[in-house]
Amino acid sequence: GGGWYHRAPMPTPAPKARPRRERAMLLLQPVADRLVAWLAPTGCNPLWIVALHGLAGVSAAGLVAWGATAPDGPGRAWAVAAALLLVRALLDNVDGGLARATGRVTRTGRYLDTLTDLIVNLALFAALATVVPWGMAAVAFALNTVTLSLDANMERLYRVPRTVPDRGRSEPVDDGPRWLLRATRGLYDAVLAPQDRWIERADRALFRRLEGRPYARAPLDRRLAWSDLFSTASLVDLGLSTQSLIAAGLLLAGWPQAVPVLVLLGFAWAVTAQGLRIVRYRAYRRSDDGPDGLAGGRAHPDTGPRGPSR
Repeated sequence: GGGWYHRAPMPTPAPKARPRRERAMLLLQPVADRLVAWLAPTGCNPLWIVALHGLAGVSAAGLVAWGATAPDGPGRAWAVAAALLLVRALLDNVDGGLARATGRVTRTGRYLDTLTDLIVNLALFAALATVVPWGMAAVAFALNTVTLSLDANMERLYRVPRTVPDRGRSEPVDDGPRWLLRATRGLYDAVLAPQDRWIERADRALFRRLEGRPYARAPLDRRLAWSDLFSTASLVDLGLSTQSLIAAGLLLAGWPQAVPVLVLLGFAWAVTAQGLRIVRYRAYRRSDDGPDGLAGGRAHPDTGPRGPSR
């Protein structure tokens, strides 16, 4: 109508585009979208959401440790810890959605979110050392960190041959304190970036061993076949959202001791998935090679009719 009051349209929640999403997001995403739609008009800084889910995770870790020695038993403390882990999982999916919906995607936010997840996981596994041997908790933390890095990097490497370079694409802006960007980037470069480099080097070395030539010199169809959807989709349900929901359930059941066992199983599956990638790639090569053993160069199904997508 022609009234003096005009309500601005609500920003559309923007879930992160991924080749395949965790099944846990079937539960979390609808609630996260509602929170994003509610928070976007308020001007809430996504960095505050990162801080909140970090606080929830560290508080949950404290309650896990306290419950293990509580005079009246762990029941109440672990129940609250489980609730906080659910809050953490939810808000961990709100911060990025809020940043995308409001055009406030920043490098500071990316670094801070990743490092916050690492700190929370460290606190949680340290808390688990009150219910399992500390050595078991330490090994579980290390294996879980590698599994999460492998999950993230397999998705990144999946995108590489499917992304058309765009020199006009702008870098994320930064509206946070410069000192925070420098600190978070420095920590990421010191702690997590070496894992990224090691995983990529190992991935490329394995490809070269199978293909007989460097990744950069291989035909596009071979690169697509190596970093296919299976390479990332097979690991996606080992992600943080799934882990948080499972850990919350185990706390409610009074079995947090099972967390390191599940971490070991998750790591074993991540290693097995790499072996299955080798099997799948060899099968693709056999079907792609002609009678003389030379590559036929046929298009890989992932390219589609127009080549890799942007």
